[in-house]
Amino acid sequence: MDVTTGEIRKLVDRPVGEVPVTSVYLNTDGARFPKAGDYEARLDGLLRDVRKQGDGLKPAARDAVAADADAISRWVRNDFRRGDVRGIAVFAAAGEVFETVQVAIGVRNIARVSDRPYVVPLEALLGRSHHVSLVIVERDKARIFRYQLGRVEEHLRIASDVHGQHKQGGWSQRSFEQGIEHEVLHHMKDVVEVLRLLHAEQRIDALVVAGPQAEAKELVKQLHPYLQEVVHGDPISIPLHVTADDLRERMQVVEQSLVSTRRSGLLQRLAAAQGQAEKAARGLRHVLEAVNGKRVEVLFVVEGAGSPGYRASSGALALHEGEAAAYGEPVEPVEDLIDEVIEEAVRSGAHIELFRDEVRLDGHPVAALLRF
Repeated sequence: MDVTTGEIRKLVDRPVGEVPVTSVYLNTDGARFPKAGDYEARLDGLLRDVRKQGDGLKPAARDAVAADADAISRWVRNDFRRGDVRGIAVFAAAGEVFETVQVAIGVRNIARVSDRPYVVPLEALLGRSHHVSLVIVERDKARIFRYQLGRVEEHLRIASDVHGQHKQGGWSQRSFEQGIEHEVLHHMKDVVEVLRLLHAEQRIDALVVAGPQAEAKELVKQLHPYLQEVVHGDPISIPLHVTADDLRERMQVVEQSLVSTRRSGLLQRLAAAQGQAEKAARGLRHVLEAVNGKRVEVLFVVEGAGSPGYRASSGALALHEGEAAAYGEPVEPVEDLIDEVIEEAVRSGAHIELFRDEVRLDGHPVAALLRF
């Protein structure tokens, strides 16, 4: 599956079955694990943890989890082909792998057994996922690259029939040069149209324009307004013969700039809503109230934060059993409320922002911007 909001929500909405779901995230980065046996050893450790998590379950669920571990092991060892993949997620239930994710950036090694697929690491990936395009344009040639989640691919190479310079002088030279400029103009229009179609296929979050200054600036002038809005910085100089691998680091810098700009804007909104309970919630108790009311627009979470709690028969979440009972009995314990909060926020269409520490959230593990 692709790492998109829709696909993650579909995973979260998967009906709860009679047996749990096993979710395993594995780092397969060749720089860290040159041989397959290196990351397979980490996988074996994760699957031992999976079997331990299954030991406390009823016999049927325990056996299903053990079968999941075997199925995941087989898939990684027999079906997975690493290539440029640096991180994978594998989801299994009743001894069958039902979904996988493969990305070109590393993930943290995690294994969870729960009623539903564990999607928090996918939300972390989604927060970093931007469609960055780079076009190198010259008078008669152009190349277009696209980048997402660590992977750079060449989208299209364009070569136009633009004549060379005329060797003679006089009227024929002026006429010939006018023809050349007309051909160059059509070449630019062709490149602009390809970019428009690429944007229509999947929204471009940032467009980097490269090439000789005159041609690059002319291309920017001809872009459709909605593409001009996402042009990232001034045109830069890059040789036409560059490889996709040569561009990866440059495009990663652009992506990080997009992430930082987005987070800065959201955190400014959160700070501006200080003391306004109708606009923001801080701390787990207040965020739970907002999640239960399906009012969360943006959920801020410290990655790895956790807290036990309870779920009412109505589906409402609470810190204490008595509080959950007020929403409807019977009440069931929840191992990690924050994971449940993230899943509920995903279901309601909220945007998730994950942070490495609590500093940006003023010491709270969670916070939220509210819809109304």
